[in-house]
Parts: sequence; structure tokens; C-alpha cells
Amino acid sequence: MRILVAHPSPVVADGMAATLAEELGAQVDAAHTEQDLRQLVADGGVDVTVLDANFAGDAVARLCHELSEAGGRVVVITRPGRESHLELLASGAVGIVAATNGLAGLVLAVRTVTQGHTHVPAHLLGAVLHEVVVARRQEEQPAGDRLDSLSPREREVLGLLGHGADTREIAARLVISPYTAKTHINRLLGKLGLASRTEAAAFAVSHHVNPTLLEVSHD
Repeated sequence: MRILVAHPSPVVADGMAATLAEELGAQVDAAHTEQDLRQLVADGGVDVTVLDANFAGDAVARLCHELSEAGGRVVVITRPGRESHLELLASGAVGIVAATNGLAGLVLAVRTVTQGHTHVPAHLLGAVLHEVVVARRQEEQPAGDRLDSLSPREREVLGLLGHGADTREIAARLVISPYTAKTHINRLLGKLGLASRTEAAAFAVSHHVNPTLLEVSHD
């Protein structure tokens, strides 16, 4: 069995790799950059990838999907309030473990998925179920009503998300702080009944919500 650990800190990644190798008797490699990760996956033979959410930032769901499509099983290390657990599972993750669960929790998660099971710690199940309920309400409530609940600034932020802008870009283009931009994003997610920025971007595109004051470019 071959395991791949992807974490932005070389020290932490190497420590996780050493622990997993010892506890599971597996070959474990560590990736500190996305380039390293892609190269190791391209080499083939990766059974499980442990992906720390900080490794991919806002693109964690996308990267999770790519890794699962490559044929391996993915365990994601999350942090409170940062990622949508439901989105991660929908993107192909078969294991979720909170960073606060420590190495023991990580070993348990990896061992569980190698046995063919999905792993979600009991203390995270409530959050997952909440996201399911929110998603169901989103389907039932007309999109127009939800859009009308947004303030002009929140609608502008939604349009920017739909054009691929991240928090830093939104803050720069609206001349606000990144903290204020993040606050607007969290508020519009709550009003729209969405679980993540990815869902917000998809919602903006599907409902033709575009920035009215500024255009986004990626020059």
C-alpha cells in the first residue's frame, strides 16, 4: 500500500508520513507543493492521499475531485468553519478528519478508508447533516427570493465569486479589507443557503449574477 501526504509544511508532512508508515506498515511519501503532489500521483500506485485543507486553500474541493478521479482514495484534514464537509464528500473524499483529532485520528481515518469504508468522525456528523438540510432548503426556496435577500454589496460580492475572484481579489476590487470581504461572503452564503464559495460561484453563474460595478480580470 502506498500513501501520499500533502501538507504545506515540510516538517508536519514528514512527521505525518513517518507516523503513518510506522502505524500502517505502508510506503508513505510527502508532498509540500502542488507540483510535488501532481508528480507523485502521476508516478502511479497511490492508494490513499491525505490532503490537508491548507495545502490547497480555496481549491481543496477541486483538488480532491482530481485526486479521486485519478483512482486513489482521499482523506481530507479540515479545520472548523473552513470547508464544507458535504462538498468534500461530493468531490470524492472518502475520509474526513479534523486537524484537532491529531495523529491518532488521522491514522484511524486512513486505516478505515483502506478497509473500503468512508470515515467521518462522530463529532463532525452533525455538521454534515446540517449541510444536507441546508441543501434541501436551498432546493425548495425559489432562487429569486434568496437573491432579493442580499444587500447590494453582497450581490456584488456574489457576482465577483461567479467570475472566479478570491477573497483577496474581492477586497482589492471593492476597496475593502479581506476580513470585510470574508464577512460579506459568509453572510451571503447564509442568506442563500449555500455551503461553500464553490456553490456560491456556481449559483452566480447559473442565475446570471454579474458584477455591476467592476469587471474581474486575471491578467
